[in-house]
Amino acid sequence: MEARKEELLKLIIENYVATAEPVGSAFLVDAADLPVSGATVRNEMRELEESGYLVQPHTSAGRIPSESGYRYYVEHLMKPEQPKGVVQRELASIVREESDPVRRRKNAARFTAEYIGNAVIIAWQDSIYYTGLAYLFAQPEFRDAAHTVSISSLFDECEDRIDGLFSASAGNEPKVFIGKDNPLGTLCGTVSIHMRGESLMAIIGPWRMPYGRAVGLLQTIKSIL
Repeated sequence: MEARKEELLKLIIENYVATAEPVGSAFLVDAADLPVSGATVRNEMRELEESGYLVQPHTSAGRIPSESGYRYYVEHLMKPEQPKGVVQRELASIVREESDPVRRRKNAARFTAEYIGNAVIIAWQDSIYYTGLAYLFAQPEFRDAAHTVSISSLFDECEDRIDGLFSASAGNEPKVFIGKDNPLGTLCGTVSIHMRGESLMAIIGPWRMPYGRAVGLLQTIKSIL
């Protein structure tokens, strides 16, 4: 992909993640201070749409990322966002106040759910714990009742799907799964990492989730636990 298109795609995705509102060319020219005309931006956005990286939810509306757009962003444009020092210290304090390893992981999961604003699953030794459903279902995507029902079923089926996530998450670094490549379901995004002691932690959200922030946080949690 050309560098300017990559810059546009990155700006659109990061703004949409932050606002949950379609992004138009006027914003990209004015707010992002791009050194090109509005006509040029509109043409490039149209080409990104034709290539499958963006979609236009309504006529005359701005664009939002597609599944392919998110995947390209994660694979080529995203940078892990490490939590600030004060956040790392708070997390370390919350985790280390418990000597029991299971409770430590649950404390970390609850902190993560609040920090990211999505749900979190931890799994170990045939046990599964999840938290943060209130944060997840507060996201704008879940104003659609059918979407809410579809995602909520994920947690009912979690025990059947978790082995697939364990296998797909092999390695030392966080893995990102979006849509059709997600062992937990096509309608969500997941960032997961293997922890010590044959356990796993995963952040579950809509496709529109802060992937760089999630990756950086899971890296930090693994180092603390």
